[in-house]
Amino acid sequence: MGALREDWIGTLEALCAGDRTAFARINRLISGFLVQLRAYEFRDEWEDLRQEVVLSLVANARAGRLRDPEAFLGYVRIITRNKVVDRMKGARRRHERGTVVWDDEAALALGAVSDPAVAAARELWRAVRELPEEQQSVLEGIYRQGKTYQETSAETGIPLGTMKRRLRDALETLRRRFADDPEHG
Repeated sequence: MGALREDWIGTLEALCAGDRTAFARINRLISGFLVQLRAYEFRDEWEDLRQEVVLSLVANARAGRLRDPEAFLGYVRIITRNKVVDRMKGARRRHERGTVVWDDEAALALGAVSDPAVAAARELWRAVRELPEEQQSVLEGIYRQGKTYQETSAETGIPLGTMKRRLRDALETLRRRFADDPEHG
């Protein structure tokens, strides 16, 4: 079953017109990219990061630089990555020993580093792999790939209501697992 294509340019235009739903959809997209970048060390700054990306999107849309729908997702991904890298550089200046993993290559290169945020993220995704396949695919689509509920539903072929229930059940299972774990409780 083919995935529904999101009209991101239309969503961006709606955002520029003040549409709150468009704002929420773009925020969810940016959050998905933050998860892909493993920016967990900056989790408390995600709201600021999302705002910076949104402001950049709006400024570039108003300047007429964001017209190609095929390039939109790549643009958002790169702007998000650049904002995370800027945060990392600032953190490294403040903390000489601070190391944050932001992509798969860096994760492999820095695999021996004992960063608590990286370890927690690895443990979380290991726990996700222990969930039923249906729940894994929903979490993957929404949190790693930054897709909307509708996109994930269309790609997986799972009805929207069922998908939301599976997402809720998966998150509840993960909450219980980590609440019961003395290291994470």
